[in-house]
Amino acid sequence: MKKQLIATFIIMSFPFLIVSCVSSLLQEKAPTFSKSIQFTDPKDPFYRLNKSIYPAWKNKNTGAVISIISDCTDQTQSLMNLQQLILDSIEQPKIVKQEQITFQNKPANFVTATGQLEQNDIEVHSISFKRKGCGYVTSLSGKINSLQNDQKSFKDFNESFRFE
Repeated sequence: MKKQLIATFIIMSFPFLIVSCVSSLLQEKAPTFSKSIQFTDPKDPFYRLNKSIYPAWKNKNTGAVISIISDCTDQTQSLMNLQQLILDSIEQPKIVKQEQITFQNKPANFVTATGQLEQNDIEVHSISFKRKGCGYVTSLSGKINSLQNDQKSFKDFNESFRFE
């Protein structure tokens, strides 16, 4: 009787074990930041935020944020799909301007968007590009019409990129 009870338990548990094994295999890998890119941190008054695996810096005077995201999955992302990584992080995103540009001698996508973050109106300037099998999106975000003073820091940050 004990053997039948154990056998029944094993037979009944088997589907649950298989499902849990398969679901753990199908889970997305935790995001990691690309090891192929090197850059120089934005200078003072920007300071590094340590809230994410993706590097970000905040201007202590203006509140503007410079950040960079990488996507090194096996899927080849379009430049606009890479932009969605930024647009999905804001509420009610609206693309104000979008243009194809050349960034470090290769195609890139520049987007200016507006939206809301925690019920505050924001503006985002972002550049998406691909290098060495990874997609990247770098962005400058802050209050609407207040990003002019941080454009040079954003430009300097983007110009500092080097790839292994």
